[in-house]
Amino acid sequence: MCNEEMKLWNELRTASFAMVELQLYLDTHCEDADAMALYHQYHAQRQNAMEALNLRYGPVTPFDVTNPVKWTWVCGPWPWEGEA
Repeated sequence: MCNEEMKLWNELRTASFAMVELQLYLDTHCEDADAMALYHQYHAQRQNAMEALNLRYGPVTPFDVTNPVKWTWVCGPWPWEGEA
């Protein structure tokens, strides 16, 4: 996995983690405008990372398969297989 791909995966994981934590906080502090703004900031960061990964390296999840002719989910090696 190249450095750019690793960077995008790290961005995706970081933003996803932050969003879950903010969701838990917002469940009990639903009118906290700063927390809501931060949630939307991480949501945008996560969307950008997902779109970049999908575009450059293929679908991140089976729901991201967009090829109308060929099933492209995991056509290459699985992540734990490395560059096999």
